[in-house]
Parts: sequence; structure tokens; C-alpha cells
Amino acid sequence: GRGGEEFKLLSAAWELLGSEEKRRQYDSLDYFNDALPTAFRPRADDPGRFFRVFGPVFARQAKFSVARPVPSVGDDETPLEEVQRFYAFWTRFRSWRDFSLLAEYDTAEAEDREERRWMQRQNKNEVERLKRSEMRRLMSAVELAQENDPRLHRAREERAAERELQRRRKEEALAAEKRAKAEAAEQARAA
Repeated sequence: GRGGEEFKLLSAAWELLGSEEKRRQYDSLDYFNDALPTAFRPRADDPGRFFRVFGPVFARQAKFSVARPVPSVGDDETPLEEVQRFYAFWTRFRSWRDFSLLAEYDTAEAEDREERRWMQRQNKNEVERLKRSEMRRLMSAVELAQENDPRLHRAREERAAERELQRRRKEEALAAEKRAKAEAAEQARAA
């Protein structure tokens, strides 16, 4: 009856919660906002938009990180060194996410050992394909964030301005040196 069904459900839940591997498989597919941006258009009239869009994205994905602690996006005032550490972390991101529950074959239904092994290989290939696909999707979001991060844009502009300033100073120094040589040559001819 009904008590038997409830016992089966409770037993299945206990088995799921009692096994670290099964709990991770379930948590990997748990229903949560898994959306990652595929495009971003910065707006000059809304400088905080980058942080409102990408902050929650990385916070949601952080739960799957093998490494702890997971750095946050920060804000517009975050020092450049921290921003660079953030992107270094995410470009080397390792996930514990497990897609085994999405495997096509139930090995318990195999008729013999050979079929079970074939099913296991097929499932393993599918799970690895899903994991690679998920990592590509995440890396695309990391690259998109890096390309549009206003702090990195400022740092690039500052470096370009510094290089331009050094170039101009060098040109001015060369021009001054030329003028000095020309004046010295003029004075030598006049003397």
C-alpha cells in the first residue's frame, strides 16, 4: 500500500543522501539557473552592469569548484592583481560536476558482462562529452567576461597611455639631441 511506497521513496532518498558520489551526481543536475551569457554589450551610461551580469554567473558556478575558496568577480574598485587572480582561477577551473545521471544506458539492465561493459564504455564517453561541452561553455563565459571587464579595459588603456608617453618622451629626447648637435655644429662653424 501507501506505506510501502513511502518506505521505498525514503529508502531511495537515504541511499542518495548517504552516498557522496550519488549526491554529487544529483547536485550536478539540481535545478538551478545554469544560464551563462553568450554576448554582452557594455553601456557607458551603466558602468555597474558588468558586475550585475557576471557576478551572479560566477557565484552560481562556484558551487562546482574543486578548489576553495573561489574568488568573486569583485567590483569596480577591486585591485588589478585580484582581478588577474580571479581570471587565472577561472581559466584553470576544475569542476566536480558529474553528469552520470544523464547516461543513456542502465547497466543493471545488461543481460551479460560483455553488454554491461559496452554500456559502461558508452556511458563514460557520453559523460565525458557532456563534461567537455560544459567546460567549453564555461570557458566561453570566462573569455566574454575578460573581454568586457571594465577594470581590464582601464588597465589596457593606462598601459597604452604610458607606452605613448614613453614614446613621445623618447622622440622629444631624440629631437632635443638633434637640436643640440645642430647647434653645436653651428657654433663650431661660427667659431
